[in-house]
Amino acid sequence: MQASDTSPFVDINNLKAQVDADIAAQLLSETEDAQHSYRRSFRVGELNLLVALDVTSEVAEMPAVCRLPGAPHGVKGLVNRHGRVMPVMDLALLFDLKSKPAARPWLLVCGRGDAAVGLIIDNLPERKSFSLEAAVNLTEVTTPLTPYVLAAYRQGTEIWLDLDIDLLFSTVFGVGAASA
Repeated sequence: MQASDTSPFVDINNLKAQVDADIAAQLLSETEDAQHSYRRSFRVGELNLLVALDVTSEVAEMPAVCRLPGAPHGVKGLVNRHGRVMPVMDLALLFDLKSKPAARPWLLVCGRGDAAVGLIIDNLPERKSFSLEAAVNLTEVTTPLTPYVLAAYRQGTEIWLDLDIDLLFSTVFGVGAASA
């Protein structure tokens, strides 16, 4: 009796083609990602705002806010989140934006731990992708938030403003708040 060879046969050319296709798909994906900006979007009044995805740590229904006498303008008060007290900012108040109160305001928590700051927002945030070709020159943006805007993007008829949260918080509070 003759012993048959039962070891599996590997087609090295087929394997090489599969690896090349995987590498090409990864490069294409990375190239597409480099041509887009991914952000978390939300609204405050008539403003369409964005923050980097890694800036936010939580979204919650608006809790009761304790007023804080002598707080900086635009700071609505303090809330307790998970045993930590954090300031809550109202951008509409801070920048004297014309807006009617949201039917259901939300708390967007920026930063983590002791460095967390809450923003009152009008809707649940969404993840958005903007083509870098959709960038708008900041000289075209006229809003009181312009000094705190890193970039702006056009999506349909709307302009979305990418906020520099660290600069905004450091200006209001005099310290870096979201970077921790």
